[in-house]
Amino acid sequence: MSAPIRISQDLLFRTINDRDDAITDYAAGNLSPARYALMSCAVELNPDLAESAMFQTELAACLINEIRPVPLSPLLIGETLAKLSYREADEVQNVAANDHVSRQTRVAPRPLRDLMGGTGLRDIQWKSLIPGMAIHDVLGNRRTEEGDRLYLLKAKGGMRMPEHSHNGEEWTLILNGAYTVEGRTFRRGDLHIEDETKTHSPTIEEGEDCICLVMTEGPLVMKSWLPKLIQKVVGI
Repeated sequence: MSAPIRISQDLLFRTINDRDDAITDYAAGNLSPARYALMSCAVELNPDLAESAMFQTELAACLINEIRPVPLSPLLIGETLAKLSYREADEVQNVAANDHVSRQTRVAPRPLRDLMGGTGLRDIQWKSLIPGMAIHDVLGNRRTEEGDRLYLLKAKGGMRMPEHSHNGEEWTLILNGAYTVEGRTFRRGDLHIEDETKTHSPTIEEGEDCICLVMTEGPLVMKSWLPKLIQKVVGI
């Protein structure tokens, strides 16, 4: 029997509180387009996040007359239209029943597919970063120093990510596979939030590629010379 995984209480406490703050901002419409898109995907995949988001949204509705107005997210109209009755109720079941649709196509949440013009993960034109790791831009420019950007990152099972910290926050939503960092394993539907105070090097679980939807405020801060050199070329 394998030894139990030990989770840092500081990591767990920080992750839970950061996640709850993100849900509150999501319900209030205070997120940037990149963060809102990622949170919309997280809410679709994770029942716990969906329940928390619903509670926060209902609470915000009760207090709407007591808070200052905020700009609506650019994605609000698209999210609303996606829920209208003209969409077939059994659409998801029909997609799942099609044998030609691959598993990687099905794991893409609807908000992400909408952003990519209906493209599934199977059809993405991945850009190789280093052997075993590839990227695909969704929103924003990875090469700019400021501003939230959203991209997909794919890493081969069994590999270890370069040690790095961040410029501002990094939100990572697992779409496929899993990775472990500081004794905690993140799987499909899990939302992992870190900031510039943390340095880590996630290890991808064996068996299948790990595909993540990632929001970063700026370039990653690599800790060794080779990743730094590669970063100048690939711009991550």
